[in-house]
Amino acid sequence: MADEFDFEELIADMLNISDDLRDSEEGIVCLKFYEKFGIDFDKGYELAEALLPHTPQVEAGLSGKAFHAFVSKDKPIMLMKIEAKASTV
Repeated sequence: MADEFDFEELIADMLNISDDLRDSEEGIVCLKFYEKFGIDFDKGYELAEALLPHTPQVEAGLSGKAFHAFVSKDKPIMLMKIEAKASTV
């Protein structure tokens, strides 16, 4: 299951918030997220969790497991993910 740190990583990637800025200004991700979308971080997290099962499946390189995931826009990494359930078809 994804956690709030994963969501923070996703938002930082989406809004181009550097790790240095996150380290120097506590709460910057929540503030920038609210400024951009007009919703608070917790509600955004709930929305992202609800959307995760609707994302395409991505296979993890090392384990080969399948996940539904939001991925970085410029790095080959999953930022927020949940393990995909086995298909029953």
